[in-house]
Amino acid sequence: MELSFNYDYATCIHNSERVSWKVDDLLAEGQRLDLTRPLLPRALAAKPIGCLDAREQLLLNQLAGNAYLNLFAFVEEFILATVVQHAHAELFGDHDAIRALVRFADEEVKHQRLFERYRRAFDLSFGHPAKVLETAAEVAGAVLSKSPIGVMLIILHIELMTQDHYTQSVRDDSSIDPLFTTLLEKHWLEESQHARIDALELAKLVNVASEDQIAKGLTDYCDLLQAFDGLLGQQADMDVETLASVLGRTFTDAEKAEIRAAQLVGYRRTFLVAGMRNHQFASVAERLDPSRWVAIRSLGDGWADATHGIGPRRGATRWAGLPHRIAAHGPPRAASTPAHARPRTSRASLSSALPPRAFAPATRPMRANAAALPGAIRTAMMSPCKVR
Repeated sequence: MELSFNYDYATCIHNSERVSWKVDDLLAEGQRLDLTRPLLPRALAAKPIGCLDAREQLLLNQLAGNAYLNLFAFVEEFILATVVQHAHAELFGDHDAIRALVRFADEEVKHQRLFERYRRAFDLSFGHPAKVLETAAEVAGAVLSKSPIGVMLIILHIELMTQDHYTQSVRDDSSIDPLFTTLLEKHWLEESQHARIDALELAKLVNVASEDQIAKGLTDYCDLLQAFDGLLGQQADMDVETLASVLGRTFTDAEKAEIRAAQLVGYRRTFLVAGMRNHQFASVAERLDPSRWVAIRSLGDGWADATHGIGPRRGATRWAGLPHRIAAHGPPRAASTPAHARPRTSRASLSSALPPRAFAPATRPMRANAAALPGAIRTAMMSPCKVR
């Protein structure tokens, strides 16, 4: 099959240069936040929770907003690694593609620095440390063990999801904190170019792939969705724990379940369903394999149902066996042919730069021991996606 789009790398570079910004211009180190307003807009926040009053709902919204930015910094860890790998594959090839990918990587690191700075400012202003996911490097290694098409699909999902969050939910909601809106606007401006580059990179892979490789990519994408569902469940548990600590309140089991369920439904709709239902993403996935996409899409329909899969720590075991998977791949493999000896790549595809390695699982060194991962992440991400 053939994927093609009506934009190119040069256009992405031009647009990126036009909208570029600096972290210090948005948020100073040590800056205090105004936490008198919600952070997440109504469309992305948990629905009203009966056991919480208005002040407690506001605090929970703010905890979720802080977690929201941290989750972007979290996923940008493996996005960054992937983009650098693709830029390396273009060496001695398409110079516009290299420039676009290098700018992409630089902007991803900048986004991570911004969200990490916001997280420090939030803890300072909130007056209490907020628990968030901390295992980005280890999870990045597990994600990169998937096929390149599967990885590019989840990255495209995330980047397009970001566009919809801002344009459909954040931009016109005047009730939320203006600084939070500004951060998401600047993030959106650069991510809009990243989404285009993702699509161009996916096309390079798909256009030289076999049917089996495309099918494997969609299955891997499905596996990653289910694994991330487990991480979202972890974050919902953390939100309940932090809120109880902030309030100095002991929730009953029923109250914990109600709060956790509302948070998990909100996170699923925000991070899973929104990406799957993005028109451009759905169109691309359907073109790859219509019948397989219908089966995978049913997962999103289930996650959109507020009653689907809600229970104590459901999904938290999706990543079990992850350390074994990382260990099985060992250290990064050297290229079979030195970079300087590879032929110049076509400006249209990676076909001369990536095969036969293009469809082999990518790996990178871990910055921490995978065996130290929390038990809630140790479920086999690599188990087959259960869709028919």
